Amino acid sequence: MSLLARPAASIVGLVAAASLALAGCGAGGAGTPSANASTGSIGAPGSAYAYPDIRPAPPLDLTDQDGRAFRLASLLGAPVLVYFGYTHCPDVCPATVGILNEVIASLGSPIHIVIVTVDPERDTVAALRDYLRYMTDEFLALTGTSSEIRAAADGYGVTYARVETGSAGGYSMAHTAEVYLIDQHGRLRAHYPFATKASLIVGDLRRLAGE
Repeated sequence: MSLLARPAASIVGLVAAASLALAGCGAGGAGTPSANASTGSIGAPGSAYAYPDIRPAPPLDLTDQDGRAFRLASLLGAPVLVYFGYTHCPDVCPATVGILNEVIASLGSPIHIVIVTVDPERDTVAALRDYLRYMTDEFLALTGTSSEIRAAADGYGVTYARVETGSAGGYSMAHTAEVYLIDQHGRLRAHYPFATKASLIVGDLRRLAGE
């Protein structure tokens, strides 16, 4: 497990924590720094969400929406925003995608948005390809086996679990709802709690452009 990984906890405890969002039942803490956020900055004073230590981003050795093997190194040269979610998410994930679209519209420079599913049972390659038909070219989506997804999530300290709902869909997924910023050199720089304003993320990205 990565140094970034958080201690294991029961799903009840995770939902109680502000860093986790239960899809269909609301969201985690919005807009306030999480416990391990630094009061430092990215490039210049500004971000309250920067990691105190710059380190290589954990790997995402998964499969993209076209069925091709994916490696983070393929995106070097432009910043990357990574989000763990799933296509059947009714509220938290669409809200996050909306914020990421605001980032794209405001930034005006190249960026990649990577959505990693925490629901590989339903989010097959075909399902992800269909999902991305409604998004801009900046977005790509990743899936894999259950063990591959778990390894990727552990690297970022992401927790998730299946929650039986008794609904027609059968289940939802409780999952960490943060967005992770990787710079153009492939280094993990910051993490943003659910509902962090697009303007704050854009500010960090613009500071990174000068590095």
